[in-house]
Amino acid sequence: MIFTFRTIDKGDEMMFTSKRRLAIVCAMITICFWMPSVAGSEGGAIRKADRAETWEFFLPLTYAVDATIKGKGGSSADLNADFGFGFGVGYNFNDHIQLSGLFQWNSRSYDATVVGDDGSTSRYGNTMEISTMALNGTYYFLDGNLTPFLSGMLGYTWVDTNIQNGPPTGYCWYDPWWGYICSYYVPTKIESSMAYGAGLGARYDFNDSFSMQCSYNKSWMDFGNVSGTPDFDIWRLDFIFRMF
Repeated sequence: MIFTFRTIDKGDEMMFTSKRRLAIVCAMITICFWMPSVAGSEGGAIRKADRAETWEFFLPLTYAVDATIKGKGGSSADLNADFGFGFGVGYNFNDHIQLSGLFQWNSRSYDATVVGDDGSTSRYGNTMEISTMALNGTYYFLDGNLTPFLSGMLGYTWVDTNIQNGPPTGYCWYDPWWGYICSYYVPTKIESSMAYGAGLGARYDFNDSFSMQCSYNKSWMDFGNVSGTPDFDIWRLDFIFRMF
């Protein structure tokens, strides 16, 4: 058996990734400013949105900015920026007030600093999976198809650190097609906490079926083993489909 190794310039790879992320974030911000210009190109008239008493399905694209979580004893974790996605369903009680349920997920690499009893430090890198289920309340200031909005979020977050915290557990079974199969599961350290946040953005309803909204959001999580309350900056672009 022959193994072939390929050397990758990590600096070039990180530069390419950073440029790609920056380009997408710039596109998300541009959309926020592009929405008002779309309305202006239609003769300056803002149409009535007719959102009242309708259900909507939305697909959010999120971008979480770099963040640092400070632990006890001088330990810390530097989270790298990355994208996420999700889905949700919302109900518009009228043209101004919406209540929605939301699920979001993203995977972020991180570099952790650990501190020994003697004060020595060491670093390691890993990747964490972050999942959040939340209720989201949104207030649209205007009843037209172009409107700024404020939102508030309350939910629960699970973080899988991918740090092994137990021995692998094996299990086997008989499959009608593949015969006798064995596999194993490696338990990892999982943190969970309440999550809450707020957002500010703008929405544009293109027609009665499709809308887009862009927002900047700030969220906080009450992890038990960290110093203070970590906060996270998130850009979010929603693709909204009105169901009925």
